[in-house]
Amino acid sequence: MRFSQKILLFILLIGSGAMLWAGGQQEAATKEVAELPQVTWKLAGVHAVTTPETKGLNHFAELVKEMSGGKFIVNIYPAGQLGKDAVAMVENLMMGSIEMFGNVMDWNQHLVKDYAILAMPFLFEDIEAVKEFQQGSIYQEMGERIIKERGVRLIADNWYRLPKVLLAKRPIASLEDLKGLNMRMPSLKTYFETWKALGAKPTVIPWAEAFLSLQKGVVDGMDSPLGSIYGMKFYQAANYIMMTNHLVAPMNILVNEQKFQELPASYQNILLEAGKEAGDYYTQLVIDMFKEDKQKMEAEGAQFLEIDTLSFINAATRVAEKFEAEGMWKEGLFKAITESQ
Repeated sequence: MRFSQKILLFILLIGSGAMLWAGGQQEAATKEVAELPQVTWKLAGVHAVTTPETKGLNHFAELVKEMSGGKFIVNIYPAGQLGKDAVAMVENLMMGSIEMFGNVMDWNQHLVKDYAILAMPFLFEDIEAVKEFQQGSIYQEMGERIIKERGVRLIADNWYRLPKVLLAKRPIASLEDLKGLNMRMPSLKTYFETWKALGAKPTVIPWAEAFLSLQKGVVDGMDSPLGSIYGMKFYQAANYIMMTNHLVAPMNILVNEQKFQELPASYQNILLEAGKEAGDYYTQLVIDMFKEDKQKMEAEGAQFLEIDTLSFINAATRVAEKFEAEGMWKEGLFKAITESQ
């Protein structure tokens, strides 16, 4: 047999072996999926159906279903359907009556108190500063504590949102303008006390009731992520939007740790992979949707106002120092974050 013929035979044998190996791998993978149990989970959220937050959660559910061959179903319950507010849903998550919860990361302070600092207005300069913080040991320790102390695992934290801004029925350009403004606030002490110190009159109202509260005059202002204003229709009740960019905490997806550990390893990996992929999808979706939404809002009379926030930042810093002295988060955390930027 000629040398060239031997080479050709060798290539054919290798090719046949590769095809058999690939076929075997595909058969094994198909068998593995077939042997997996059927699982149905509930994922709670607070945002309206039309917001990018809920769209992102729906995309996450679709990915989980696709990756599991239809064996793992995640049903999404937006707009506070599984709890009157985020606090109730966090409690339901810890008890295991719901398996997953998707919301802004600063609400994790109801699980581990150090997360409260993420709700501190004007703490981070931008999203890049948040990402850098997430790579550090302080943040990693918080993630470990939330599992050990509360039985809750953070499976996706790359759901980066546009910054929060201030909405009101009148233009706000200074702390003097803010004085006496009736503001809708969530039930977070960090938010409530900060805006109170800045001169506003905060009132705790669940997110799902915020629009009606503005519309009926219960409050005359609130803060909101830029990407949620259109979907929640806030601009229709408060058409002045001040670009304070005061908060950039990302969304995250939390899972009950016991429920997570009861899953096959392949399902655990699917949740982690789908969570990250959906986070990238959500981050881009927020940007793309806002470009169109801003034009629509302006066409309906919304006004986006750039303002000088230096006095706001200075006042918020004093509040943060007071919070730390009271033990709201561990000593030195505020300084460590601000000096790292």
